[in-house]
Amino acid sequence: MTDANKNANVEIEMERSGECLRAARILLDAGLLHDAESRLYYAIYHAAVALLLTEGVEPRSHAGVTSLLGLHFVRPGRLASEDARLFARIQKYRVEADYARGFVLTETGVREDLAACDGFLERVHAEIGRSLPTSP
Repeated sequence: MTDANKNANVEIEMERSGECLRAARILLDAGLLHDAESRLYYAIYHAAVALLLTEGVEPRSHAGVTSLLGLHFVRPGRLASEDARLFARIQKYRVEADYARGFVLTETGVREDLAACDGFLERVHAEIGRSLPTSP
């Protein structure tokens, strides 16, 4: 993957992340909690994929994103272990929100998840900024 391709792919993933985050906010405001939680996961998922792409790593599965995020960013201390736990928790909630009949979400809980995901996204944006060379 060339630097130009890498940068383009990172940008595409970050745009998808932003779209998912906007959708999560709209769904939350509409009271569609399960769909909002699902979109929150995809917001952080696409950001995590973008971050991995900065290292030339292309995950092949959702589980791969979790594992590779830990290997390339948490273990070396570039992201906190709390970020990995947040990612894993929101990933689990997404599966539950999409498929489990009895999974209960509250507006307060989803708003807390939104705030936590906002923080994760800020840290990922900062790390991407440090990882990619800037254009002259």
